[in-house]
Amino acid sequence: MKHPYKKFFQIQLLMMGLALLLGVIALLKASLVMIVAAFYFLAFSFIFEGLSEYKKQHKLPFAQQTARAFFIIVLITYLAIILI
Repeated sequence: MKHPYKKFFQIQLLMMGLALLLGVIALLKASLVMIVAAFYFLAFSFIFEGLSEYKKQHKLPFAQQTARAFFIIVLITYLAIILI
């Protein structure tokens, strides 16, 4: 039987992997745009983890992960507007 939140978990792992890969490349190339993109991938990873918790009816972990993603998105967007 396939779990209803398995797709969210797979997308979360994909986003974490992309964030890690893009972050390492960005640090090696010193690219601010790539660092910002890596943080967006990290935020989306938190969103998909929260959605999988929501599917499992765990409201508090869902709220925590969503709040983390929201703060990362707001902060990185603000910094990107100022620095880029």
